[in-house]
Amino acid sequence: MQAKTLCALACALAFTLTLSPAGHAAVLTGSSVHGGNAVSDYSTPGAVSFDLDLARFAPTRLDFRLEADDLLGPLSLNAIVRNLGGTALTAFAFRLDGIRFDQAGSVTPTFGTLGGTDYGSDYASIDFRTPEWAEFHFGNPLGVAGATDWLLSTAGLRAGDTFSITAEVPEPSTAALMLSALCMSGLLAMRRRPRG
Repeated sequence: MQAKTLCALACALAFTLTLSPAGHAAVLTGSSVHGGNAVSDYSTPGAVSFDLDLARFAPTRLDFRLEADDLLGPLSLNAIVRNLGGTALTAFAFRLDGIRFDQAGSVTPTFGTLGGTDYGSDYASIDFRTPEWAEFHFGNPLGVAGATDWLLSTAGLRAGDTFSITAEVPEPSTAALMLSALCMSGLLAMRRRPRG
């Protein structure tokens, strides 16, 4: 009799576990990567987390769908961005669509030196005082003491809503390009001037 009762309880528990949904994270529904860049998604309920490997400095867009467990509070955002292109990384930006930043977190370079960060509701920009040649951590993807997650606001959002994060190396500003072009043309003009 006791064996039958234990067997019935075990079957009921297994049936309940099969029917009860497990906690779901924000679901990566697609990504637009170029030039050999790659994304690995490690999101969990309440946290968007991914690794981005940059073989080339081309924009990468990640599309997510929110699940119910993501709406219990602000959504954490953490990323490891690896510079695999062999070119100095001096600036980086994340742009949001369909969701907004709620609070800034840490940015931790591996070999470079952080110059500063700036963020608004739909962007976070990072400048490196000395270039980053290896990788940097956006937020606290490795759970390091003293580092903090970036937070995304889920206010007004529902399960099934979508948002995107675009990671990119910003283009040099037009003013900076024009200034360097003017300097070069000035130097060329000085070299061509006859000496006398």
